[in-house]
Formats: sequence, structure tokens, C-alpha cells
Amino acid sequence: MLQQLCKSMITLSLVLCISGLPARGFANEQQALLTGVVTSARSQLVTAPRTSRWQVQIQWMADEGSVVQAGDLVVVFDSGGIQAQLEENEQRLTTEQLQLIKIEMDLTQAVTEAQGRLNLANIMVDKTRIEASVPDGQISAYEKGKHQIAYEKALLEKIKAEENLKLKEAEQRVGIDKQNITILKLEEEIAYQRSQMEKLSVVAEFTGPVTHMMHPWMAQKIAIGMNVQASWNIVQVQAQEAYQVSAWLHEIDAARLNVANSELTLALDAYPNTYYTGKLLSMSSQAEQKSQWSDGAYYRLEVAFNDYPKQAIFPGMSVRVLLQENATLASIQGDKQ
Repeated sequence: MLQQLCKSMITLSLVLCISGLPARGFANEQQALLTGVVTSARSQLVTAPRTSRWQVQIQWMADEGSVVQAGDLVVVFDSGGIQAQLEENEQRLTTEQLQLIKIEMDLTQAVTEAQGRLNLANIMVDKTRIEASVPDGQISAYEKGKHQIAYEKALLEKIKAEENLKLKEAEQRVGIDKQNITILKLEEEIAYQRSQMEKLSVVAEFTGPVTHMMHPWMAQKIAIGMNVQASWNIVQVQAQEAYQVSAWLHEIDAARLNVANSELTLALDAYPNTYYTGKLLSMSSQAEQKSQWSDGAYYRLEVAFNDYPKQAIFPGMSVRVLLQENATLASIQGDKQ
């Protein structure tokens, strides 16, 4: 740990001297020089969408550094598999909707026939009731018995017809509901696949430059033709407004510096002789590994300009950020002179 601290101090002093910003002894004043970039507070980070496959291929990307307008295409992912499934489900939906019409017609016809059978049974009950109600003496006992048996038989047929009607009505409800559920599932799946298709063709939310993100496994940027996994960062579009600075603070410097009370001096590499003061907007609570820089971990700082630069600035411009406790911009510029 001591060796790493000494190495960091020596390297930092050399960088300070080379950069043109004042190098002070750590014994008297606490300071650190950070490398940062101009960023926009308004940005769009495009990530790889989740699909039915564990990877998706990038078919097209806007060129890195190119300025896209809001609404322009930024990334197009491979949609072949989803497009085929979507077309198949749309055809199935049409078939199932036609099937629903047929089911409704067949079941409605069955209910109508059952209702007609019940109506006939009611008529037979009324007819046989009249015949069975003829007073004794007007017809023979034999005829009277026949009419009574016919009436009881008509009552039984009416009960059967009522039960059959209830059964056919239940079959109608169940059959139609079942088919509607099948259609609803297909509609939901189609809606999901259409939303996936929209995610596979991403448009810019802001007008600004495009930045290709780094591959999480390889030391290279994401490019057209690569297979990427869901949630990987693919490209970033930054609005050409609300500029600030993103910088990274080494964990050793974070431990020895009171960042919140430090004076922040900003110098853009594009305008090396102009200095600005800044204020700390936020500092990440957890350090991140940056293997391409060193074995150490770094905290992300977001810094705002106290006085907005009059020169033209763009996202991606490199910035040197000097953190120095109890320092002033005037003293820093005086030391440089």
C-alpha cells in the first residue's frame, strides 16, 4: 500500500508539471489532478434489448462522432427471429378470430335448437294438461289414464329440455370464453413482439454526437456485426447542451482528500491557457475497477462549470480537473505565471 501511494504521488507530480497546472508538495497542501471528459447532463444510453435468444446481433449503428438529430436511427439490432414469430402469430390470430366466429355461430345454433325444444315441450305440457283435466264421466277411465300419462311424460320432457338448454348455454359461454382467451394470449404475445421490434430499432431522443461504448470483455469498442447480450451498453447520444465534466478519482486520492471542500479548477485540453472553476455535483458512493488504467479502483465525479465556457465545447472533449484544498483560481494562475 505504501509503495502504491508513493508511486501515485510521484506520477501525479510529474503529470502536474507536464500539464502546466501547479504541482505542490503533498506535505503542505492536498491536491490531485484528474483526467475527465465533457459530458452532457442530458444523454441517452442505448442498451441491448432482451430477446428470446441469449444474444442479439448489431446490424447497423450510427458512426461514432456523427451528430444525429432527435428521431434519427441510432442502432438497429437483428430482428429476423422475432419478425418471423410475429408474422406467424399474426396469421394465427386471423385464423383464431375466424374460428371464434364459427364457434359463436355453432354454439348459438345449438342454444337456439335447445330453446325450440323447450318451447315445444311447454306446448305439449299445456296440451296434455288440458286433456288430463277433463272431468271424470265425460271420458272413459282408460282415456283418462292415457291423458294423465301423456301429461306426466310431457312434464318430464320439459324438465329434460330445460336441462339441455342450460347445458347448451353453458357450452356457449365456455366455448366462446375459451376461444377469447386463446385470442387474448396471441394478442398479448403480438404486442410484446411488436414492442421488441421497436426496441430493436432505436431512435435518438436528443440531437447530439454518438459515442460507441466499450466491449465489456475485450479492449475495443462495440461495432457493427457483433453479437451482444441483453443490457450491454451499446451507444450513447449526448445532447448538445447542459454540459458538465465527468472525472475519475483514484481510491488513494479519495481517502486523503476532502473532496467536498476542495477547490476545483478545470482546463480543457482544447483551450490549455484558459481555466475555469467548478463545483462538485455528485460523487459515486462505490468505486469501480478500471483495468485499462491501473489495478486500483476509481470514484466517478460529476462537476459543473461555475462560469460556462465562452468557447465552443462538445461532448467527449478531454478536461484536466485539479482538486486542491484551500486553493483559489487566482493563486493557481499566479503560480503558472
